[in-house]
Amino acid sequence: MSTRPFRFIHASDFHLEQPLMGVAEVPDHLRECFLESPYTAARQVFETALVEDAEFLVLSGDILHPHGTGPRGPLFLVEQFARLAERGINVYWAGGEVDSLEEWPSAVTMPKNVHVFPNGRVEEIVVPGETGPRVRLAGFGRDQQRPFRPSDFSADPAGLFTIAIAHGDADPAVLQTRGIHYWALGGRHDRSTPQSGSQIIHYCGSPQGRRPREAGIHGCTLVEVDQQGQTRTSLIPTDAVRWMNERILVDETTAREDLEARLREHVHTFLEALPSTGLLISWTISGCGPMMTMLRGGRLADELLQWLRGDYGYRSPAAWSVSLDVELSETLPPEWYEQESIRGDFLRAIRQLQMNSDETLDLEQYVAETHQAGTLADLVALADRSTREGVLRETAALGVDLLSGEESHA
Repeated sequence: MSTRPFRFIHASDFHLEQPLMGVAEVPDHLRECFLESPYTAARQVFETALVEDAEFLVLSGDILHPHGTGPRGPLFLVEQFARLAERGINVYWAGGEVDSLEEWPSAVTMPKNVHVFPNGRVEEIVVPGETGPRVRLAGFGRDQQRPFRPSDFSADPAGLFTIAIAHGDADPAVLQTRGIHYWALGGRHDRSTPQSGSQIIHYCGSPQGRRPREAGIHGCTLVEVDQQGQTRTSLIPTDAVRWMNERILVDETTAREDLEARLREHVHTFLEALPSTGLLISWTISGCGPMMTMLRGGRLADELLQWLRGDYGYRSPAAWSVSLDVELSETLPPEWYEQESIRGDFLRAIRQLQMNSDETLDLEQYVAETHQAGTLADLVALADRSTREGVLRETAALGVDLLSGEESHA
């Protein structure tokens, strides 16, 4: 079924009630940034709808917790909705886990261009065009007792382009059987497209990453549908601050000045690419050689972190180094395991435990009797394999640090 081309913006997970988080200490000069970034990013979503001349805006849940933001959140949204109304842009909003509009303050009137889908059931809306129906929207507001199910949605009998709007996860293979052209989904803070092609399943992600593990570009999605119903999606960045996780490798030949030069080069590259975006960078140094000894055993890691903060963290916008962690390479030099030394004996014992994952470490015997029923006992139980492997790697690193003397090591 052919239709006149149209475009819309898909956004979700504003979480206006949540500031940036996940940092041990927030410097005084960045506190306002941590508080304001969610609003700045959300405002950019609405600006994008205006700049791109979108026909409507789709919101897939978790926009705000009305009580969590206080009056500011609803008033902010109403102001932005009104901006769209002036251009004739409608908003179609399906609630998520936090944004139950039953808690919307009665004193704040929702503009007429905003349609909120009911909780717990699908409601369908047909958007008219100049010559007939243009596009069909099917929205499901999330109910605390009932998340959406693929069977709640169906394709249009006449083949009209259909957009399903919901918050939550479902099996992409099952969603694909429903004949929906575009699944506008929320509930994931990182952007992803589990299915593309004639039927698209898309999570647009949050406009603003909240914590170090939400690194990379965040924004909203511009969706363009051509006359044949073919769909193209484009990421439009909106984040005011970008989290970055950067890894730098060192080796036997790396000196301090080399490491500083690499750190400086990385920061300059970021600043050139993102001159108007604040940066929150978590560094990981890994590899082998004398540099790793200095980083793990002395004050060098802290000195480098303070240097990075001093040189780049007080700019506007700032490139703040959140942390600088040192990670031992998983592969130690093979010859170390063959040496007839205390270090060699120690590494061979660790390797034996690593190769025999079913062998218990029996660390509980080293816990004092007074702690055997407490949290410490739970920590040394190493209930899952990945935790066990991590402990053995850290044990190998500590042993190498203590037993290598002046020798270089990983």
